[in-house]
Amino acid sequence: MLSLLNNNFHLQCSLLAIMVFLIIPDGFSQKSQSENDAAFIGQNIFESDNPLQFTLTFDIRDFIKNKFEEKEIPAVLSYHKNNGVSVSDSISIKTRGNSRKEICYFPPIKLKLKNTSFRDSYLDQVKSHKLVTHCNNSGTSEQYLLKEYLVYKLYNLFTELSFRVQLVKMQYIDSEEKIKTINKYAFLIEDVGVLAQRNDCLEIENDNLGMRHVDPESMIRFSLFQFMIGNVDWKIEGLHNVKLLKSNNFTKELPFVVPYDFDHSGFVNAGYAVNVRNPEIASVKTRVFSGPCFTEQACQDVVKEFIGHKAEIFKTINDFDPLNKKSGKEIKAYINRFFELIENPEFYRKYISSNCTVLND
Repeated sequence: MLSLLNNNFHLQCSLLAIMVFLIIPDGFSQKSQSENDAAFIGQNIFESDNPLQFTLTFDIRDFIKNKFEEKEIPAVLSYHKNNGVSVSDSISIKTRGNSRKEICYFPPIKLKLKNTSFRDSYLDQVKSHKLVTHCNNSGTSEQYLLKEYLVYKLYNLFTELSFRVQLVKMQYIDSEEKIKTINKYAFLIEDVGVLAQRNDCLEIENDNLGMRHVDPESMIRFSLFQFMIGNVDWKIEGLHNVKLLKSNNFTKELPFVVPYDFDHSGFVNAGYAVNVRNPEIASVKTRVFSGPCFTEQACQDVVKEFIGHKAEIFKTINDFDPLNKKSGKEIKAYINRFFELIENPEFYRKYISSNCTVLND
C-alpha cells in the first residue's frame, strides 16, 4: 500500500469520500450490469495475446464519406477462428470518436452486434464493441496503432483496473467492389461494463468530479503512468479519456480512475499529436507531470512500484512482434529515459512538486 498523503490531505479525502457516498443516488449515473449488457463472462477473446482474424464487408466509400453523421450502416462480420471455422453474421457499424474523425481518413468503428451469434461468450453477450482502426493507409499510421495497443498492455501490468485490449488482423472488403481490399491491424477495447464487473465495481458518471474525488492510490499510479508515456490528453473533470469505477466494497470509499485513448502521447508520437494542455510545447514527447500534488514519500512508494515492473515493461515491448524495429527502438529509448528520470534523487523536486496540481478543499 502506498504511503500516499499527509494527514490533512488524508482527512480531506475521507470527508470527500463520505460526501461522494451520500450523493451517489442524485450525483452519479450508475450503469448496472443489465444496462451494459455485461453478464459474467469467463474465458473470452481478451484472454489470449494471439491476434484474432476478422473480415468486415461494407460500403467503405459511403462509410468514410459520411463519417461525421455517425449513422449505422449494414455490414457483414466474419470471425475466422483458430480451428479453421469461420462464423459470419449481419451487423451494423458506425463511426465513433471525436478528434480522430477529424484527423483520420479511416475513422474508428463501433461494431453493433444486435441479434447476432458468433459462438463466442464475449461477442455474443456484449453487443457493442469499440474497434480502434488505422488512421490512414500508411505503414507509419499502423505503427501508431500498434504502439497505442501496447500502452494498454503496459497499464495492465500495474492494475486489473485497466481496459483489456485484443489485437485483430482486419480485412476490410468493399461491398460495392469499388475500393481495393484493405488489410490492417486493429484492436478491440474491453467493454466498460465487463471491466467494472470483473473488478466488482460499478461505472459512475459525473462531469463535476475532480482529482480530489478519486482514490488517492489509483490517482497517483495513474498520474505517474501518464507521465511515463508522455500523455496529458486526459482530465477527470468532464471525464475526458477516463472512466471512474466505484467498488461495491463499501470500505473502498472513493472511485478508481481508468485511462483510455493514448494517441496524443509521446509514447505513440503520432504525426498529428499535440500537447493539448500547452500547444507551445513543440513535441508531445516532452514529459510534463499533470497529476495532483502528493508527498515525497508517496512519490518514492509509487516509483518503487514502477521500478518493480521495469523488466516486465521491456519484455512486453520486446515480445510484441508486429512492431517494427524502428518503432521498438524509439519507444524503448523513451521508456528508458523515464526510468533514468525517476531513479534520480531530484525527481520529485524537479518533476512532481514543481508541476503538480494543488487540490483545494
